[in-house]
Order: sequence, then C-alpha cells, then structure tokens
Amino acid sequence: MLVVVVLVIVKVSGPSTAVTSHDHAPAVTPASAAVVAALTGIPVSEMDAVGLPPSVTAPTVDSSQPPLVLHGKPGAIYIGGEFCPNCASERWAVIAAFAKFGSFRGLKETTSSPWDGTPFATFSFTGATYSSTLVTFEPVEYEGNDTNGLGTRKVIHSLTTVQSQLWTAYSDRFSGGREGFPFVDIGNRALVIGRSYDPSVLTGLSQKEIAARLSHPSDPVTQGVVGATTYLTAAICSMTGRQPAAVCSATAVTAAAQAMGLH
Repeated sequence: MLVVVVLVIVKVSGPSTAVTSHDHAPAVTPASAAVVAALTGIPVSEMDAVGLPPSVTAPTVDSSQPPLVLHGKPGAIYIGGEFCPNCASERWAVIAAFAKFGSFRGLKETTSSPWDGTPFATFSFTGATYSSTLVTFEPVEYEGNDTNGLGTRKVIHSLTTVQSQLWTAYSDRFSGGREGFPFVDIGNRALVIGRSYDPSVLTGLSQKEIAARLSHPSDPVTQGVVGATTYLTAAICSMTGRQPAAVCSATAVTAAAQAMGLH
C-alpha cells in the first residue's frame, strides 16, 4: 500500500540558444524576464483555442490515495534532472500551469544534455522558489547536467524522505519500478511519469523562439506546451476547490478535468 505524508515526487533518466560546444556542461543562467512573462502569461483563451491535442498525453489519475498536503495546503512535487530531454519539454508546461495559481522567482534557463540526443532549450528549478495562497509546489532538480559526456551528471539536490518514498512507490505502481524523470505528483491524484508530449518539437529553437510561438494555436510547439499545460491546470484545479474560478472554469480546463475523471 502506498504511504503518503505531506509532500510529493518521481525520478529519472542555458542560455537562450542551444549548446554549440560539447566540451562542457550547458550553462545555467537567469531566465529572460520576457520569456518567463510570455510563458506564465498564457491566457485561458489560448488554452481554449488549443484544446486537448491528440499529441499530448494526459496525466495518470489515481484516486486511491489520501490527498497530498504540504505545509497546510494542497501539495504538488516535480522531480527532474537538468540533463533530461523529457524534463526539458515538461518544464515549459509545468511552469505555465503552476503560474496560474501562484508565482515563480529565480527561474534559470539552460538546455538538456548535448550528449543525450538533441539538446532542448528549457529551464532549471535550481535556486527557484514558488509562492501561492492556494497550493504548495516543490520542484526539485535531483540531478544536474552532463559535464563532459553522457552519464557524467551528478546528484545536485537531495530528496526528502517523503519525496523519495512517493517517487519509489508510484514508480513501482505505474512504471515497472523504474524511477525516471520527470516525475510530477499533483495532490496524489494526477501523475506525470515521463513526458506529456514529444520534446522533438523544440528542436533547434531557443527559449525566445519557443515563447514567441505560444500564441499560435496550430503550431506543434504550442500544441505540446499549451495542451500539456491545460491538463496540468485541470489537475491543480481539482485540489484547489476549482479556484481561481477564471482559470478553472475555462472551457479547455473543464474538458481536461472531465477527460481525466477529475471533479
């Protein structure tokens, strides 16, 4: 039986342009304010326009566990690695979704490992904080980036006991015991273990270029990022009493909640 306390987690696997040199780890630098504003400011009208694309996989829903509570509020956790290509794509949606319920400070930008396939422009939660009156969200970059070849990364942030337990327990149940990245646990009800959409849609694009596409509903980048954002948003709404109403009552968010059986 899965043991749940007051936290949540799962584990796996630079700058505004892709890494061009493969003799060092990708840089981790402060994220562009303009890029963060574009990502965190995606309007619900854009989510409605994108809808629920077939290219996006909905989170796995598990209603058998007690709700996750962290620091007295509904809780959610992200566990990833800076090297991880699937984490690279998922962070775009994770940041966009949680920004509907609170605010981030100190986000960094980087790319996934240039030795683990194509490097994708993304963010890092290292050193970042999140605040909200509705939900406690605790993102962790468990492993850093590769430094000079595939598999040269190291653990950079330790997990709490609860995070480690949840990661292991849900991995045993839903991914054959393999603790992989990324892992997202929203309230012990909605889980992302792996990726929500194919990161290859980000190929060759910088953070600025990805952000610029998010206002074009038919663009594959927007379909992936915004479609995944909508599912994650619906999952968060399910544990905040469907607040804020302007977000949780949006057509696409309501449709995503119904598709996942969340009420």
